[in-house]
Amino acid sequence: MELGRITAVTITSPDLDRVVDIYSEYLKYRLVSSTRVSADQAKSWDAQSIENSEMIYMSPESSDDFFFRFVEQSSDDGYVPFGTFGWNAAELIVKDVDESAEKLIGSPFEVIGKPADLSFTDQIRAMQILGPSKEIIYLTQFKSKLDEFDSPTPRCDIDQTFIVILAGENIDEMQSFMNETLSIEKAPPMQSRIRAISKVFNLPEDTKYKSAALAIKDQSLIELDEMPSEAGPRPYRNGFLPSGISIVSFIAHESEFIDESYDSNIPSFEKVQATTIRGSSGELIEILNA
Repeated sequence: MELGRITAVTITSPDLDRVVDIYSEYLKYRLVSSTRVSADQAKSWDAQSIENSEMIYMSPESSDDFFFRFVEQSSDDGYVPFGTFGWNAAELIVKDVDESAEKLIGSPFEVIGKPADLSFTDQIRAMQILGPSKEIIYLTQFKSKLDEFDSPTPRCDIDQTFIVILAGENIDEMQSFMNETLSIEKAPPMQSRIRAISKVFNLPEDTKYKSAALAIKDQSLIELDEMPSEAGPRPYRNGFLPSGISIVSFIAHESEFIDESYDSNIPSFEKVQATTIRGSSGELIEILNA
C-alpha cells in the first residue's frame, strides 16, 4: 500500500451555518455539498450517536481535491487544543501569509501565532489560528521551492491542507505504527520548539519536543509530535467523534484495507470505498481505497 494525498479533514461543530459563513468570508472556502452521516460511516467511526447528523463539505475557492468536512455535533467544553493526543492541526498552503493575516483581523478566527519565519529557514513563513470549533489551522507560505520539501503550489490565496499534525505519547511508537500499518517510511526525529504546546502545559517557551515529518505521496506530509508527560489521550463521549480535528482522510493506492468499507461520500470521491482505522495515539484515519 502507498498512502497518498490528504483528501479531507473532519471537524465537529455545533453550528454548521456559522462555519459556512466564517470559512467562506475569511478563508474564501466554498460550500460544495451537504449530506448526512450514514449508518456505515457512524459505525466505522465508532460514533453511532451521530448517525444521520448533517455534515457539509467545503473546499478552497480554486480547487476540488481537498475538503474540510464539518459534522454537526454538540461542543465538548472540556476540550483543550494542543492538550491531548490525536490530530492537533491542519496546515494549509497559502500564497502570502502576511496578506492572509491582514484579512483575518477582526474575524472570529483567533490568531494564536503571528506570521513568522521558521527557525531553520527564512524561506518558510507561517502563522497559527484557532477556528470556531476549536480547530487549529496553520497557514504556511513557501517563499521559494526547497529541495528538502516537496510542497504543492497554492492555486488560490488559501488552498489545501498539505500537512496534518499528530500528537502522541511516544514518537517511536507512532513511527512504528505508521511504518508497519500504513507502509510510511520513518524519518529522523528532530528537536523542535512548539510554543502552543508549552503554553498549554505552562512550560518554558523554549522547551523542545521530539518531532518527525513523514513524507507521503502527492506532496503531503504527516508531522508527528511527542507530547510532554503531562498530556494524555483525548477524552470523548461514547458514540461521538473526538472534538477538534476528528478524522483525517487519505487516498491509498493498492490499499489492503477493504473490510467493513463504505461509500466515502467525499465530493469527487463519492463512490470510492473507505475504511476507518484507529492509530496508536487514538486518532481516526480514513483510508480511501483508490
